[in-house]
Amino acid sequence: MMLAFRRVDDEMVCQFEPAEISLLSGLIGQLIELLLDSTAPAGGPGTSWLPDEPETSSTPDEEDELFARLEREMTTEDDFSFEASSDPVIQRLFPNPYPDDPQAGFDFQRFTRTVQLDDKVDAARVMLADLEEIQDEGRCAVCTTHSAGWLKTLTNLRLALAVRLGIRDADDADAINELPDDDPRSWTFSIYEWLGWVQESLLAAQE
Repeated sequence: MMLAFRRVDDEMVCQFEPAEISLLSGLIGQLIELLLDSTAPAGGPGTSWLPDEPETSSTPDEEDELFARLEREMTTEDDFSFEASSDPVIQRLFPNPYPDDPQAGFDFQRFTRTVQLDDKVDAARVMLADLEEIQDEGRCAVCTTHSAGWLKTLTNLRLALAVRLGIRDADDADAINELPDDDPRSWTFSIYEWLGWVQESLLAAQE
């Protein structure tokens, strides 16, 4: 079983079992695939296509592409279409703060969805990269600059599992916890609980 995180200089260090590394890597891979398969309103502002610094030697074609993208950003909302995902996990990961106002909900998704998507995928890839660096002894070191990515991804994984389990509050969690061991949901719930323990362990090591 995993040994809890402890702080060693500027790193949070723990010890994973091979099966735990495989489980985490598989869950993160599924999360990334789910996120990348989700759709966002066309033309919404994102981060993936903008360089950190403007290119001073852009060709005319590159400049035309940049201006075309900026023009799409400024297009009126009537020119955009967006069908909300029917997947309850995606709905939970990208909640709509305006469920009773379709126009406001669309505008919110248009101006935030791609940035949120970038953030979630980048965080998941940070955690996956750290797991891939683990050697045979199972020692995992998370630097302080990566810890936020770990915490975000663990939260997103737990949200996804909570949706699949039908957990909306503490009472739902208690009911699932009392299921017999031969119920498939019991195994999924144990993963949900374990992810919470990993998250708490990482948070405690940072204090």
